[in-house]
Amino acid sequence: MDISPKARAAYFLKRVAAFRPSRVWTFARQIGQEQGKFAPFVLVDMLWWAAFHDTAYIDYYEADFALLNRRERKTFMTSLIQHHLATAVNDREVAKTLENKLNFNRAFEEFLGREWMQLDTTDTAALKDFAERHPVIIAKVPVSREGKGVFRYDTAEVTDWDAFRAELVEKGQILIEQPIVQHPYLASYCAGTVNTTRITTYFDGETVHPMVMVQKFGRGAVSDQFTWGGFFTMLDDDGHSVGPGHTGKHKSRYEVHPESQQSIVDFQVPLWDQALALVDKAARRIPEVPYVGWDVAVGPEGPVLIEGNWIPGLYETRVSTTGIREGSRPRHERLMGDALRR
Repeated sequence: MDISPKARAAYFLKRVAAFRPSRVWTFARQIGQEQGKFAPFVLVDMLWWAAFHDTAYIDYYEADFALLNRRERKTFMTSLIQHHLATAVNDREVAKTLENKLNFNRAFEEFLGREWMQLDTTDTAALKDFAERHPVIIAKVPVSREGKGVFRYDTAEVTDWDAFRAELVEKGQILIEQPIVQHPYLASYCAGTVNTTRITTYFDGETVHPMVMVQKFGRGAVSDQFTWGGFFTMLDDDGHSVGPGHTGKHKSRYEVHPESQQSIVDFQVPLWDQALALVDKAARRIPEVPYVGWDVAVGPEGPVLIEGNWIPGLYETRVSTTGIREGSRPRHERLMGDALRR
């Protein structure tokens, strides 16, 4: 699976422009300390793989490349490869349906399983009426990533509804949603956060192929993303954990959930077949964007969609955590290899 010369040249020039020796050396020292490697060697190796193997420094670190041989490294996806795949096969204009959460909710309304409203096109009375039905609300910035634009409010604390509405609009938090109730099994891991499943799919025009499956776990915050303290475990084709969880951002290992003590290595996504059926239907709804990372929440009665990401997000195993020395690149090569040469 080779990146086209044009894409590789563009990436190389971008990395040269952004090159900061002190930052790269900090990465190399951290890797050396965590993995017991000689930092100068790690530094040279990182630079080589960045220049000639489409591997950003953060990818090198998060995928534990210092512990893998050349053949093993070639089985892992990198940020550049995934970005090029997404831009090669996905229609950028149609992808705006996924990029904006308001557009997404309109397009995939039947799969949401929750009530929602657009705050800047409704008045205070409508917001208050919504809150009477759902005293705790989720407020989102329509275009945001990594859970940074998601907030939770207990409206029992609101005394001035006009001021509350104005504050939300001013902050850009104009998508208001009913909180999702998750499956009791998922709630047993962390009841304070909706623990979501990321299923990345590729639709070839006939079949929707699950490419990468991940279970994310929260720590009680409004989101299970890394920015809110969350972590994840990779899943096999049956929706079962392949090993301990990790954050991907630093040396971490979770055999059990830190708060609930529920087993991560024994985790099984409930209603897995229904979750796969849901993303199959969703993927066929937007064939112009065939490569998507879907966030799914499994509720007591079945799974619902949270959002879709036209750049799916890079999730790979870490050998230092799971012992698994092969990534998801071979599956991408089998199904999407031609797109990389565009």
